Amino acid sequence: MNTPMQTALALHRGGNLTAARDSYRKILAAEPKNVDALHLLGILLSEQDDAEGLDLMARAVALKPDFKDGHQNLGKAFLRFNRLADAERHFRKAAALAPNDADAVNNVGAVLLRREVYPEAETYVRRALALQPEHPGALRNMGALLEIGGNTDAARGYYDRILARHPEDAETRYQRAGALLSQGHFAQGWVELLWRFRRAAGYGMYGRLKYPYWQGEDLAGKKIMVWTEQGLGEALILGTMLPDLLARGAEVVLVCAPRLAPLFKTAFPGIGLIAMGDGPVDPALKANVSFQASVSELGRWLRPSFAAFPKKPYLIADATQTRALHAKYAAAAQGRRIVGLSWFSKSPGAEAEKTPALAYWAPVLKTPGILFVNLQYEYGRCAADLAAMERDFGVSVLHDPAVDPMRDLVAFAAQVAAMDLTISISNTTVHFAGALGKPVWALIPTNRGRPWHWFVDRTDSPWYPDVRMFRQPPAGPWDTVFADVASALDRWRTTALDH
Repeated sequence: MNTPMQTALALHRGGNLTAARDSYRKILAAEPKNVDALHLLGILLSEQDDAEGLDLMARAVALKPDFKDGHQNLGKAFLRFNRLADAERHFRKAAALAPNDADAVNNVGAVLLRREVYPEAETYVRRALALQPEHPGALRNMGALLEIGGNTDAARGYYDRILARHPEDAETRYQRAGALLSQGHFAQGWVELLWRFRRAAGYGMYGRLKYPYWQGEDLAGKKIMVWTEQGLGEALILGTMLPDLLARGAEVVLVCAPRLAPLFKTAFPGIGLIAMGDGPVDPALKANVSFQASVSELGRWLRPSFAAFPKKPYLIADATQTRALHAKYAAAAQGRRIVGLSWFSKSPGAEAEKTPALAYWAPVLKTPGILFVNLQYEYGRCAADLAAMERDFGVSVLHDPAVDPMRDLVAFAAQVAAMDLTISISNTTVHFAGALGKPVWALIPTNRGRPWHWFVDRTDSPWYPDVRMFRQPPAGPWDTVFADVASALDRWRTTALDH
């Protein structure tokens, strides 16, 4: 007869998570210090994004400090919640308890990589490889470190070592796709990018529609259903390929987030639109569809080289709203230039890497003759940053409560269009300005937070006509980037005023 713990574990392993959770709780009601129940219930809850799981696992390792797997799994849970310092602390404890365990050692390197402590991260990753030369995670981390250091060719060699043994490793293929595409190796890169749909963190509508996938066939007179994927920024940057489909004579039906639908409808009045999850779909839109494709799949056929990028804006801001907002900000500026700012990212898993500390912005914000306007989405989160800018730098950044990017992207597009210039880290704001054809300076990281679509060694973007990129030095600090931006901003301001 099974014990209560064996029963709970069998339910857990069998995927009956509700019953498993209840069983663990019954065990803990009778035995509050049952380390295994605390640990396993903590894992279950944390994987469901329930922070109670962190507390339960922390109680388990407090009761049993030499519990290596407990520290290991608690570190992974903290990573899920983006609490990198806490994750590092428990990964280090696990590695100290098991110094010859390649998994434990590599996890320390992985979290140090996330925290941008590159030399020590490399020490741990190389130590893991010395223990287990073909450890997939360590090889992948070594590839990432080489990419950050600017050696993308060598990085691909590490990814290839993994794939020689594990050709179906979707995570590695996805990472390799980014390395290929970032260098402009489009023929291989676009094909490899298809592995994104087979990752554990897969997304999109891949495999859910019945229509054949477009393989570059003639589209004249044919209907193609295209669906967006990931976040707003990716939908906008890959949406630059939609005009190519129309130019080939296709009838296009676009499936996108409801917030984006009005913008795409204005940009492409001739296409059909399906707003995901936004009520019944007109049956006519789903009738006689010849092909389907995600927006990223279009690249294989429409962007085979840099020469194939038309570099044209396509979004259209509402002219009335734009004029009204520009007049409002011009009145506040009193002759100063109007510059929009956006300074943090919400990218899952890369938020910290893409977001430089607020202190770096000081030389930019202290540039005279500028009215800075807040273009940062999610105002509730950035209000404290705006207060800190005024307190620490003596700069008041104008926040317009009439524009809420989280609710109304039409108004946000008009706000971006009302700027003389936008300066932003790599986030959705850059894509709005770029797709609108408005001048934007993008601050591009070299770490894990750099999306492949900004490529390498470029100061311009082949996607958008008016993007200027300021790149973080390989594995280097942000200080020089912000100093360059501040210097360029002062020159731009002076030139603008002269005219």
